[in-house]
Amino acid sequence: MRRFLSATLILMGIITVLTGSARADYSAIYGTYIDYSSGSKIGGPSLTGYYSTGNLTRTYSFGLSLTSIKYSDNYTSSATFKRYGISNAGIDFLNQLDVTVEGSVTNELLKNHTFTFGLHYIITNDNLTNNGIVFYFDGTYFKPYNWNSGVEFAVSYYPETIDLQVIQLSPHFGKYYYTTFGTFYGGAKFYYITLNKPDEIGVNDKNFYSTEVFLNFYRGKTDLGFSVWKGEQVFAVKNSGFVVYNLTEKYESGVSVEGGYYFTKNYRLGATISINKFEDLETGNDVTQTVVTVSLGYKW
Repeated sequence: MRRFLSATLILMGIITVLTGSARADYSAIYGTYIDYSSGSKIGGPSLTGYYSTGNLTRTYSFGLSLTSIKYSDNYTSSATFKRYGISNAGIDFLNQLDVTVEGSVTNELLKNHTFTFGLHYIITNDNLTNNGIVFYFDGTYFKPYNWNSGVEFAVSYYPETIDLQVIQLSPHFGKYYYTTFGTFYGGAKFYYITLNKPDEIGVNDKNFYSTEVFLNFYRGKTDLGFSVWKGEQVFAVKNSGFVVYNLTEKYESGVSVEGGYYFTKNYRLGATISINKFEDLETGNDVTQTVVTVSLGYKW
């Protein structure tokens, strides 16, 4: 549903690579407001807590999100959604709890490789995706201080109504650039998403493709980031499994700008604004989604 944690996840990797720290613990709280221009939803707040602990070989991360989004009054749901019992018409607020746990090992199974395993669980009053569960895996080869390349794999299962199953495969590449001005980290990611029951959610195809490019900058206490993507995505899993877009929305493009600043040695203040375009599959409306996030983090 939301775009969170990308700056934090990359930043912790930068800290570990550049400083060689034997331990890199980080905790943060994220306050977000999500606004919809039209369609079945109006908008609402979300609150996320995040904690990561580990060292150069093993890292464990945890996330907990609470979200409440106001639905539009008297919107018209499609006949398909009514037929399969997945319409949310008549619900005043979408209320959702997301729980994520993740573990990574580096240089233990294979030299210069990081393997990440994660689980994301969803409790919501959305009729399609309540009790949804996502299994996440990433395998990445890295050349220290230089570049990395790998592939993500995610399986999402939503058993509540139509037994919807979604598979995602995402190759990715990143490279560091060191200058006298600061450190840059840029790369690209490709998404292939397939689902088993496209007709039941009102889409014409079962396969979806998209491409994302990103660039991050680090200098002293400041970090900045920019990303843009184009294509088609449904039920996408992003940000290492911490973000799951579990609502019936077919996304077409998005752009995100973020920044952070360590105003003391350990405290980081961050902000992100993301704008996404999608089709609301329940109503057929074209929607612009704006997401604004402010975060406060602490590096242990």
